[in-house]
Formats: sequence, C-alpha cells, structure tokens
Amino acid sequence: EQVLEIAESLTDQVLDSSKSELRDVYAIGLRTLCKTVPAPMGDRVSQRLVIRLLEGMSSTDENISLACLDILTDLISRFGATAASLTRQHEPILNKSLQQLNSNSHLIRKRAGNAIGCLSGVLSDALLVRMVESLLSQIERGADTRALMRTMCTVAGVVGHRLGKTQIDRILPIFLSFCKTDDALTGDDEDDRMIDDEDDQEAMSRQNEVRESCFNGFESFVLKSHFELIQSHLDKIVQASLAYMSYDPNYSYGSDEDGEEDQGDDEDDDEFEDEFEDEEDDDEDDDDSWKVRRASIRALTAVVESQKHNPSLLWNKEYEVRLNKSTTVASALVGRFKEREENCRVDVIDCFTKLLSVTVAASANGVISLASSTTDDMDNADESLVVVIDFRTKYASALVKACEKLLSGRKGGDRSKSSALALLSTLCRAPGGVGGSAEINSVFDHVKTFLSGGSSAVGDGFSHNQAAISKSLKLEALSLVKIMLSCNMHNPAHVKNGLHKMLLDDLYMAVKEQWYKVIAEALRVLTEVPNFFVTGYTGSEDPSTKKDEMSSVATTLYKAIKPLLAASDVDQEIKECALAASASLLSSLHSSLTEEQMSSMLSLLLEKLGNETTRIAAIKTLSSIASASDKESMLNDDISLSPIFGEAMSIMASFLKQQSRTLKQNSLEAMNVVITNHGTEDPALSDGVLFSSILGDLAALIADTDLHLSHLSMRVCISTLRVCSACGPAIKSQVLPPALVLSTSSLLQEPALESLLKLLEQMILSYAVDFSGLFDMLKDKSTAEESLGKHAIANLAKCIGVITAATTNENRQKVLSVLVEFLENAGSPSDPVEIRQVVLNLLISGNLGRVVDYNSMDGFVDRIQNIYLTYFDSSSEEIKHAAAYALGRAAIGSRSILLPAIVNTLESSDQKKQYLLLTALREFIQCQLKSNKDCLPESIPVILPHLLDHTSDPEEGARTMVAECLGSLACVKEFPILRKLQQLVKDHSDIKAEGGHIVADDSGSKKNALVCWTAVTSVKHAIASKVNVPDLTESMPIFIDLLKQEEVSLRNASLLMIYSAVHHMPQLVSSFLRDIMPTLYEVAGLKLTRIVDLGPFKHTVDDALPMRKSAMSVFATCLEKLPGSMDIAAFMPVLASALSDLEDVQLQAHHIVITVTQKYPTYLVTALDNFIPALETMFMDKTFKRKTNNKTGTELERAKEWIKSGLRALLAMSKLEGPMANRRFSTLVERVKGDAKFRPMLDAIEEER
Repeated sequence: EQVLEIAESLTDQVLDSSKSELRDVYAIGLRTLCKTVPAPMGDRVSQRLVIRLLEGMSSTDENISLACLDILTDLISRFGATAASLTRQHEPILNKSLQQLNSNSHLIRKRAGNAIGCLSGVLSDALLVRMVESLLSQIERGADTRALMRTMCTVAGVVGHRLGKTQIDRILPIFLSFCKTDDALTGDDEDDRMIDDEDDQEAMSRQNEVRESCFNGFESFVLKSHFELIQSHLDKIVQASLAYMSYDPNYSYGSDEDGEEDQGDDEDDDEFEDEFEDEEDDDEDDDDSWKVRRASIRALTAVVESQKHNPSLLWNKEYEVRLNKSTTVASALVGRFKEREENCRVDVIDCFTKLLSVTVAASANGVISLASSTTDDMDNADESLVVVIDFRTKYASALVKACEKLLSGRKGGDRSKSSALALLSTLCRAPGGVGGSAEINSVFDHVKTFLSGGSSAVGDGFSHNQAAISKSLKLEALSLVKIMLSCNMHNPAHVKNGLHKMLLDDLYMAVKEQWYKVIAEALRVLTEVPNFFVTGYTGSEDPSTKKDEMSSVATTLYKAIKPLLAASDVDQEIKECALAASASLLSSLHSSLTEEQMSSMLSLLLEKLGNETTRIAAIKTLSSIASASDKESMLNDDISLSPIFGEAMSIMASFLKQQSRTLKQNSLEAMNVVITNHGTEDPALSDGVLFSSILGDLAALIADTDLHLSHLSMRVCISTLRVCSACGPAIKSQVLPPALVLSTSSLLQEPALESLLKLLEQMILSYAVDFSGLFDMLKDKSTAEESLGKHAIANLAKCIGVITAATTNENRQKVLSVLVEFLENAGSPSDPVEIRQVVLNLLISGNLGRVVDYNSMDGFVDRIQNIYLTYFDSSSEEIKHAAAYALGRAAIGSRSILLPAIVNTLESSDQKKQYLLLTALREFIQCQLKSNKDCLPESIPVILPHLLDHTSDPEEGARTMVAECLGSLACVKEFPILRKLQQLVKDHSDIKAEGGHIVADDSGSKKNALVCWTAVTSVKHAIASKVNVPDLTESMPIFIDLLKQEEVSLRNASLLMIYSAVHHMPQLVSSFLRDIMPTLYEVAGLKLTRIVDLGPFKHTVDDALPMRKSAMSVFATCLEKLPGSMDIAAFMPVLASALSDLEDVQLQAHHIVITVTQKYPTYLVTALDNFIPALETMFMDKTFKRKTNNKTGTELERAKEWIKSGLRALLAMSKLEGPMANRRFSTLVERVKGDAKFRPMLDAIEEER
C-alpha cells in the first residue's frame, strides 16, 4: 500500500500544473518506481496510474503531456503484456497516442511515436492491424509525414515480424515513394536540378528526415521480417539504397559519384586528400544529407546479412540507380570509399567488409567460387551449380588501392583507418590475399608508418602525424600483419622480401612499446616470421647472401624476443607470446643462431618450464621445438635439445603427479614428441636410468579411470622403449602390470586399445618381455576373472594376436598348433568358462589370420576352415558370431582359399548360416579396406554376384549385412558399385503399396521393395564410409526419388539415407533439398495407425512413427549443416505439429525449437501462437500425473527427461524478444516457473548451464 501511495503522490505532483519547477524530479521518481517495482505489484500500480496518465496526455501544458508519455512508455515496456489492468487499456492508450501524433508540438509527436512503438510489441493482432492501418491511412492522406513515418519505422523495428504480406506490400511502396532514385542528387549534377531545393533548405531538411526514417524502416523489415515477405521488394530497396548512398547535393567530388566503373583506379592521391581537407569546412554547414546516406548504407548492410548464405547477386547483378547508370552492390560500395563524412565512410567500409566476409564463408561452403577470369572455374561456370565471381580481376586490386588512400589520408580519422585495416584483414582470407609483391609491399609500408609513429614516408612523401597514431591503430595494424603471414594466401617469397626490406626493424621496435597488448601482438607477428625465411627462398639466391640474411634476421628476432622471455614482471599474455615466438625461432632458424644464443634461449625455456605460471606454455613450446624435426624443412640439420633434455624430462615427469589433468595431458604429449625426436641425441642416456625413473610415473596413469591419459602414457612408453632398449626391465616391472589390468577392462576402446596393442607389440620386438611369459599372462587373464564380458574377451584376443604376430615364426607355429588342437577337441561346450575359452581362441585365430597366411602352413588352412564352419552349428550364439568374425579376418591372409569358401558356402547354407557367412564377408571387406585397400578390387568379382543375389533376402538382418558390404565396396573407386546399385533401383522401381503396405499376394512388389531397400541402405553406409563424392553425386537423384515410394520400410530407409548424406556429406544433397522438403514436411505429419488384436486387449501401432522420427532427424541436421536449404516459415507449422506428437518425436522437436531460437528467432516469434497449445497440454497437471504416477525406475526417469526437455524449449523461447509480450505464453511461463512440481527440474536445468 505504501508503494501505491507513493505512486499516486508522485502522479499528483507530475499532473499539478503549478509544480513546473520540480515536475522533472517527480517524473524521474515515478519512472524509477515503474522500472523497479516488484513484478507481482505491476498490475495494481498500473491500475492506479494508467487512467490518470491518459488524462495527463490531454493536458494543455506540453511538459505535463511529455512527462505522462514518458512514464506511460516505461509502464508499457515493463507490464504491458502481464498486467491485466494495463492490457485492458491498450485500446484507449492507442487511441490517445494516435491523437497525439497530430499535436502541434514536435516533441509530443516524437514521444507519442515512441509510446506507440513500445505499445505495438504487446498489442493483440487485431489492434496491431488497426494501428498500422491508421498510420498508413494518415500517411496516404498527406498528413505530417515525418512523425508518422518515424512512428511507422519504430513499429516495423519492434513488430515487423508480425506484419503480414498484405501490410508489408502496402507499407514498402509508401516508403519507396519517398526515396525516388531520381531525387538522389549529388553536387556534380547540373545546377538547374538543385535550384528549388536551395531555395527551401527547411523543406529539404524535412525530406531528409523522412528519407532517413524510410531507410531505417527498410533496415528493420529486411532484418526482422520473413525474407519471403520482402523478397519481391528487395531489388527496389537495394536500388534506392544504392542511389541515396551517394546522395550529397551540397558537395562535388569532381568525378562520377558512383565510381563503380573505375572503382577509384584513376583518382590520384592528391584529389583524395583534397576531399578530406574540405570536411572541416563542410561540417560548419547545416547539411544533414549525411544522415540519409548513413541510413541507406545500413539498409544495404541489412541486405547483405539477409543474403549471407548466397551473396552472389550482390556481386553479379546490375541495378539501375539513376541517370541511366547501372552498378552492382559490390562495385558501388568500393566506389563510395571516397565518402567525405567519417560516419558514412566507416559504414561503407564495414558494409563491404561484411559482404566480403559472408562471401568468403559461402565460398568455403561451396556455394560460390571466388575466381579470376583466367581460371578454369570461369570456363566451367555453366557446367557447375556453383556461381563464379571474378573477384581477383575486378575487385582485389581496387580494394587494396582504396584502403591505401584511407590509411594515408590526412584527416581520414582513426575509425576509417581501423575499418580499412579490418577490410584488408578480411581480404587476406579470400583466394590470393591482398595480391602480389607490389600490394604486399604497399600494405607493409603503411603498417610501417603506423608502427614508426609517422617517421616513415608513404607514397608521395606524406607521413602520418605522429601524435595521431593511437595505440589501438598500432594493435590493429599488427593484427593485419599477423593475418597476412598466417593466412597462407600469399607467395612466401613476396612476404619474405617485404618483411626483410621494410617491416622487420619496426616489429623489433614494437615489442618495446608500453602497452602490453601491442607487445603481445608484435610477438605473435614475430612468431610467424621465421617460417618465411625458410620457405621464402626460390633456390636461385646466392648461398652466402642467403646465409647472411638468415643470420641477420635470426639475430634481430633473438634481440626482440630474449628480453621478454627473460622478464618476470610482465603480463602473462606477453610471457606466453614470448614463448611461442621463441619456439618458432628455434624451430626454423636455430642454425642461424650462435651457440651462446641457443644456450641462452634453451636455459630460459627450462626456467619457464619450472615456473608455475608459465609451465603449460613452456611445455607447448618445447613440444613445438621438438616436433620441428618431423616437419619438412629446407634446413639440413635439426636442433639439438641434449643440453636440457634430462632436466626437462624430469620436470615434465614430476608434473604427472599433479592434480591438473590439463597439465598432465600437455606433459605427456610433449614427452612423447621430445623422446621420439631427441631421445637418442645424448649417448649418456643409453643406460636407461633416466627413462626408467620416468616410467614409474607413466605407469601410474595407465588405468581405465581416464582412458585418454592412459593412451598418452602408453604412447610415451612405446617411444621410450624404441629409443632405449635398456629400459626393458623397467617396462616389465612397472608398466606391464597396469597394462595387463587394462587389457581386461570393459571400458577399453580406441585409441587407448590401439596404444595398448602397440605397447605389447613393442615389448616383444624390443625383447623387454619374454613372449611365452606374456602369452601365458594374457591367457590367464581370461580365466582369472569370471565376470569378463564379450568386449574384454575381444580385447584380450587382439592383445594375444598382436604379440603372436610380432614374435618369431617358431613361437607362432607353436601357438597356432595348440590353438587349432584345442578348437578341434572343444566340441560344443555349454559351460560359460569353456565357451569363453572357445570364443577367445577363435578370435585369436582370426586376428592372426589378418597378418599370417595360413596357406603357407601345410594343411592348416583346411583345418581352420573346417573349424569355423563347424562352429556355425554351435548352440552358443557367442561362439557362432566369434567363428564368423574369425573366418572373415582369416580370409584376409588366406584370401585365395577362404574367400571362395565363404561365398560358395553362402549359396548352399540355410538362413541362419547365411547370416553368419555374410557377417564374415562384411568383416573381410571392412578389414581389407582398413589394412590393404589396393588388394580389394581383385576380390570384388568373387564377392559381388553373391551379394546381389541376396539383396531381396526376406530376413532384414541378412539384407542389412549385404547393404553394409555393398556400401563398403562402393568406396573402392576401381569398381563401379554405385552404378550397379543405380541399375538395381531402376530395374525394381515398380512397387505398389497403397496405404504404405504391399498386399500379400503381390510377390513382385515385395521383391522390388526389398531390393530397393537394400540399395538405398547400401548408399547410406557408403556415405558414412566416405565414398567418393563425385561418383555418388550423379546417382543421387535416383536414390532420392525412392522417398516418393509409399512402402513404409523403403521410405524410412530413404529418409535415413538422406539424413546420412546431410550429416556426413551435405554437398551431396544441398541442391536437392529445396525440392524434397515438401515431401519431408508431408512425411513429418504422416500417421499410419492400425489395430493389432492381442487377444485380451488391442494395441494401436503407428507404422509411420519411424518415418516421422527420421524426418525430424533430417530437419535438425539441415538446420545445423545446411541452414540455407530450408524454408523456415513453411517449417514452423510442421515443428508446431511435432510438439503434439508422441514422446520420441517431441524430444526431437524440443531440440529443434532450441536450435531455431538461436538461429531463426523471428520465425519462431511469428508462429508462436501455433506452439502454445502443445506446450500448455504438456505442462497441464493431468499430463504430469499421467506421465509420472505409478511409474518407477527407468520409466519415471524417462518421463522426467521428457518434461525437462520441454522445459528447456519453453525457457529458450521465453528468452527471445517478443514471446513474453504474448499474454497466453507469458501466463504459461509464469505458471510453470511458479509450480512447485517443476521447480527441481528447473533448478537442474539451471545447473546444466
């Protein structure tokens, strides 16, 4: 009550006409109260205030009206959607505000427009339409257009996404009528075209204000409205923006104002400087045309943003601007770099930078190609779906020249220079970078001027004012150089020559600056420099000159880096950058340093390694230096780390005992590189004492609690054993025990498994462990633990197989003899322990068969083949699958015998054996692809006919195996598997399946559906196996057409194939998605329910559910991988419908909703009303009870996860701008947040963030 009394008291004071002196104070107090009052009190405060404020708006005292409008605007923005007492007054507030737009006071009209703009965000659709109609009607009647247009633009910025096509089609032509291109005058037009405007400057000012509002409106509509709604108007918006971008009636540039034809090529520097010299005088004039130019440029920037997925039209399409002149958007922007007004000039450059940035991104995605007219891309443009932009020929050189003029301008301003540097940085990412030697030298020359503070001459002798060179410009100039050196778009020889001739000394001085950010960025640049003095030589240089140059550069870099490397009282960023720079110097130019310099740098590196604040950076530095030995280099010698090797290894080994996982991980990676490349440099280390002491720390990390650290630790152990065989006893005593424990872990998988196998193999090859002893230890592991699962047995078999393959032939023969004898005598065991032993021995034989040719052993291959086929009849599923796995692997080493045996037996076996034989065939193909892909083509003629015979197998499991085999074979370029699959689909496309199912007696359609299912599933597996994209692209339309088939399983297989393509190879389907999206939308809403009579009760089955789930997966992946392929507005009803589907589909829909809130929020806000009913149903009390009552364990957990998923989607939507203005939605959100049963889940979601 006290708050309400305060509010009423302050309102009295505001409305009291006798309190004019203190009215502003009371108004500020009341506005503060509206902004800070607790939300639950908003309704009561609004009830007390709104009527009185409406009365105050009609006051004859202008100050009272202004104060009431301001307070009411704050009240609406805070409680306009949630306070019932305020929502009931929306119509009176709207009527009163519209009346105030006709006030004689300019200030009242402006504040009323602001109030209407704020109110539009919370109005109902009916009132919103009425408001827009009222504003448009007044504009058409010729009322005060300034206030009305400004208000209309404000409304467009707030609720443009809620306006329909009819309203937009009416608004935009009105806006365009005030922005006629013929009225976009320039100072270079004939005088008689300007007489009228000169006679009435006030009229021109009013026109400019309206035009500015119009372009602001264009910007709002382009950014916030659905693209489909404004697409028909976009060309006219661009045309008007291009015309008014040059609108400058009071100034003559002395040349073609558009500048699109020569793009500034013929303008000399003096003329450019003269333009800037006139700025100061022009600023004194009352000229507001620059506001129109700025607004038009921002409208163009909005267009660039809307076309970011495919900006090709902005480069290639000609727009007629004025006076029968045409230009492209890109050319016009480059031509306006000469803009005299700083604000406009910066916006022009930033707009082009944005355009270039999105173009480079589109080029990386394969949508367009940035090419030169001399490239093959231009010749093949008609044959490709990719749009080719002749960027290098038409634009690159002009851009560099325009930026040079901006960088050397007398009064260009820091903002213009900063934008020019940003543009050059973006240009570096385009093909060809900034250009050739001349362009690189020119850019370096301007950067040198920035770094030297104006002491260097540029171009015609002009130099920057030293006082004008700000720290931020130096930083941006250094960032540009860093990007130029690291982008790999320039000729190394050109960069090297430019660095050495004009920039290196200034970089050396830059590290002595006072600002730490400049120092750090200079060090980052120096990090990139050494590489160019290794790769930047063509081979024609004089050796002695080259040596002297490299020594000079190395010395300069050493002098720049060493003081900062040694300093302890500098910023952490500088320390890390100094370490990175020293790594680059020592890696590339160590041979050009003296021994004293090398020793000093290595000593400092060792010192930093022991410092807690720099140790991780020092570890990475050491790793980088050590790994330089692996890289291709023009240097003939490698750096020696022997002076610090022992101490550095001991320090890094001590880090392995620390708690920090990041520290341990970096240490292990560095230790592996250092030992591998420098472990044999010091003969004193050959006794293994140092390495043996390290192995104990490594062994402690080998455990299944952290498989990644285990993997890294075993890699270090392998490297240690390779460089120092004397540490074998330490490996056996310290590393082997934890490795044996890890071998039976149920968690063991790649890459830790691969490292374990290599470690055991290296132990045998280095004679660190006796084979027989290790073999027995591993065999004993299979019997020591009764709870060993299938995964552990398989890993043990791989371990035994790898050590057996690594041992002598005599030992191998003994193992195989014992193994075969055991398998022949084992029979058909039923005891779990015996079954485990049989499975283990079968898997060992298969793993050995990959590397050992059983044909070389007399009679062995026949015995092992008979064993495998015999165990196919075992009563144990584990044994049967182990036999199939082993047969497939053994066929790799004994291909001439076992492969024909597999395919021949396939045709004479029953259904169950066929599945096992197909499993063996799949294992053979996939292992062959991994180990020796070149040998597979000669086996395909043996395999393929049998696979094709089983494409119509009635058992889905067998067809799945056939599809996996065909998919893997499709990755072999030498054999046209895809063509055969394509022919299969063509030959079996006649499928009749009304209602999704084939009638029982239509055997032809059934067979055709099975064959097509196998073919399309094969393509899915081929895509996942990284098939050659060009080979599949030409066949893709045939496989995509299967989506039109009505048969349920075939249609779902087609959806899964499309999902695989979008996920793994988006380029395969990017050109087809727009065409198939309507079909996908149809499938997403398809329901094929049938009743199954189960005797005591009946069960409803929806055969279309898998298809709906697959379709939702495709949508989710398209939003991530191919965002430009979907019509988001058309997708919104589909998504809203999915929220009312079954739980599995709803979970996918919730995830998509969250994605849409992040990427396409305006579409979701527009379609919000479609989503609310499903969300309300989900969070109803009866729904919650139905889902959670009488549920326990997994069922209850699943129900809670479903509710949490919906809550995540609801919260994501509530954070957008707009949904909370919808009363129905805001009520739902508040009810859910205030419901005690949802509170634990909301808290859990908050913790997830």
